[in-house]
Amino acid sequence: MTNIFESGNKISEKKQRKEIRKRLPQKIVKTLFLSLKDATVEKDVENAWRKLFSSYYIDNNPEREFYHFDSPYDTDGFIAMDETVTLLFAFRLLLEFKNGTDLTKKYDRARITAQIVHYMKKFSDNGEKLPTVLVGADENQAFVLLASNFYKYLDGDYNWDCPPSAAYKEDSKLMFDLQDDANLSVYPFQFSNGNFQQKYQSILDLFESIESIIQADDQAIFKIKVSPATIVGMFDEFSDIAYRLPEKVKPADSVNFFFQMLTADDNEEYYFLPSNHNKFHLPGDKSIDVYGAKLETFFNHYDRNFSPKEIDLLKAIADRLIEATERRMKGDFWTPTVWANRADEILAESFGDNYKNEALVWDCAAGVRNLTRERQYKDLYISTYHEGEIQLGEGYNPEAKGVFQYDFLNDDVDLNPIDNPDPNKWKMPNILFNELIDFGKNDKLVIFYTNPPYGTANNVNADGSSKKGISKSLMNKRMKDSGFGQASQQLYAQFFARVLKIAHDFNLRQVGIGFFTNARFFSGGVYWEKFNKEIFSQLKFIKGNYLNAGEFSGTSNTWPITFSTYKLRKNSIDKQDALNFSPSFTVEESYMDKNLNLKIKETGIHKTVFVSKAQSLSQWAKDPLNNSTKMLTSYPQLSSALNVAKGKNPSGKLLENSLGYMVNNSNNVGEGTWNGGVWIVSGSAYKGHGFNVLPNNFERACVNFAARRSVIPTWINAQDNFSLPNISSPLYLEFVNDAIIYTLFDNASYQAAYRNQQWTNTTITGKWANQWFFMEMDEMSKLANLYNNRIIYNDLRGDQERFVYKEIAKRSFSKEAQDVLKNARTVVTQTFPARKQVIDDSPELYLDAWDAGWFQIKQLNKLMPVSSYAEFSKSFKSLKTKIANNIYELNMLTR
Repeated sequence: MTNIFESGNKISEKKQRKEIRKRLPQKIVKTLFLSLKDATVEKDVENAWRKLFSSYYIDNNPEREFYHFDSPYDTDGFIAMDETVTLLFAFRLLLEFKNGTDLTKKYDRARITAQIVHYMKKFSDNGEKLPTVLVGADENQAFVLLASNFYKYLDGDYNWDCPPSAAYKEDSKLMFDLQDDANLSVYPFQFSNGNFQQKYQSILDLFESIESIIQADDQAIFKIKVSPATIVGMFDEFSDIAYRLPEKVKPADSVNFFFQMLTADDNEEYYFLPSNHNKFHLPGDKSIDVYGAKLETFFNHYDRNFSPKEIDLLKAIADRLIEATERRMKGDFWTPTVWANRADEILAESFGDNYKNEALVWDCAAGVRNLTRERQYKDLYISTYHEGEIQLGEGYNPEAKGVFQYDFLNDDVDLNPIDNPDPNKWKMPNILFNELIDFGKNDKLVIFYTNPPYGTANNVNADGSSKKGISKSLMNKRMKDSGFGQASQQLYAQFFARVLKIAHDFNLRQVGIGFFTNARFFSGGVYWEKFNKEIFSQLKFIKGNYLNAGEFSGTSNTWPITFSTYKLRKNSIDKQDALNFSPSFTVEESYMDKNLNLKIKETGIHKTVFVSKAQSLSQWAKDPLNNSTKMLTSYPQLSSALNVAKGKNPSGKLLENSLGYMVNNSNNVGEGTWNGGVWIVSGSAYKGHGFNVLPNNFERACVNFAARRSVIPTWINAQDNFSLPNISSPLYLEFVNDAIIYTLFDNASYQAAYRNQQWTNTTITGKWANQWFFMEMDEMSKLANLYNNRIIYNDLRGDQERFVYKEIAKRSFSKEAQDVLKNARTVVTQTFPARKQVIDDSPELYLDAWDAGWFQIKQLNKLMPVSSYAEFSKSFKSLKTKIANNIYELNMLTR
């Protein structure tokens, strides 16, 4: 399937608007306005809006077959893309409609939101996926919210016993908190004034805002912390997306506009024009042309709750923002001052308190000198890729011996002082060339101190992940030729390699490194293994910290940055031995003290472990398959549990006697849950990147799946890699059995049975067995007979017990696993009477199969909910918690 609004398939704004208009023709919108005008009760408003949303997402949507529109828990509407279609695209829209409210007032927006929060609590308590977009509307107005900004309330101590519709009256604490929440300071779309064309444009604006949230790269996941340390980069991003005519916006006006939106000040002079959200009203009855939908989406990514003092502190750097607007360059990755200060402390702890006076210090990716500008150095060199950054940094570090434009990954890479002793042949300044020669002869310390660009040499962006304009480099080629492996593509990896080359070329024996980098390579993995061997056989790690990447401008907050120091070894060590250490990092975060000064505090210790390919959990899980080569010729190639992939060249292949296919991207914590990187189907997976599950690797596959799906990712552990388990531990056998039960019922367990003439993995034509089914045939036969279900009764004839049931029958299980099994059987039993009707109404669910998998049972329960499902969810949560804890006991992860 295709979807023009998916982030991977961006289209122009003009084309997007055209598509929205096509799905919302004027005739349908006129009907909405007439219905709203005649509305006398809330139900009239609801019916009018439901018809419009149904037209857009169902009736006029070329992808209508993949969407469903219902009202779970008595909501006014819930539209979601069918999760059986894709495992990657999350669109879940919750609607709430009122009559007689005024949505320009925060109280009425809070009233609607309080009801929505109570609905989301029901989703959460019942194990349902939460909405990602929220829409509230009445007969005159509508507003759009990013749902994730309100997830925080679901864990709060509120009056969850009251009906959602009465939350605004009976849950006063929630109402109070919502009215104080700056995330409700949104601008409602208005449809009561103006001519039809103006109101029609507002409807188009409304849906454009919804689609902007849907296609946002980081929607509902990433949150960037707003602080004085990050606001410059945030303002840069804002400036890039805000204005239709940026050349007409004065820097001071832009900064003022930015702060008005950021702090959600209740200033009546600042607002989107109700009839056109692409114009923003300013004092003096002026307006500015903006990208309204983009702006609202942008600010929805920030939690804008500030105290008055915090607002004062943020506004105190307005002059700096004005200067940045006048002189900034797009693509800078600013190093916040507070972290530059911390880096200086770590350098002093690593190389001596007097390092700034004793060592040659070279910031070789200096940008605008954020790292060095607050300090003085006796022997400082500053180079940057962009010529313009030299001017941007004028006035800082006047003591520097050299400030020069230099491409660290290309310039002078093919030279060495022995073959090219003339400094005039080099791009670097003569004074630096000569000093490096001198420092090599006299064993004096040279420190390379910088924040290298992030990203890969073949995929360079100007969004902070790398410096704009850097392309595939000479260092990239040299590294690949020298056996550095896949990591040769990483720009910051190239900086390490270039430092080592300079040290070798100039015979430097006292070399220190202080780099800000992504922390991923410390955890190893196939991608980094060769690089780590090369680097750490020559460099010794000294110390480092972990900080959230969200502390930096324009980056997501789901991964760690480290500032770490290293020194050149006097004698290199064996490359395999170079992997045998487990560095520990202090986990640190910034905060404001009582005087609103930005400080850093330590919050813990995080230990990392190099995990080689041979020691990785992912490799261990598929090792028994080495001799399994015979392929099946006809089988379901699936994009999810119940949908066949439409691609011409699917990646997955199914082996003979396969129980199914496990997609298994990477080997780290974050990929297992955040990115949909681990899931199972009963056929083959179109995506590949995994392995077959056969009887001979069944246990290992379940251990792998349960481990990777049960650990909750955080920004600290998301890049940690899983090691193979300690199978000699007394805990291991119980863990295996727990993992088997967990694997059957996790949300990414998409096992299903199919009755389709194209596929057969039994002796019965057209029957694709679900070998993961956990109940006995006799149990299912009794249910079929009890409820007179002849289809399922006949489907059982001549069949045999499924693999997983036979495995369960011969094993002993922990209490937690037994509870899950017992409650799952109860759910199957209670939902069974509904199968007759659903078999007829929804044949695509294949509920005519006696061995219908748990995924299929869940779809049945959504249509006909049973009381026992809540108890199942509770017991499954307990098993998940136990497994997550035991992962550390079995040394698959290190705390």
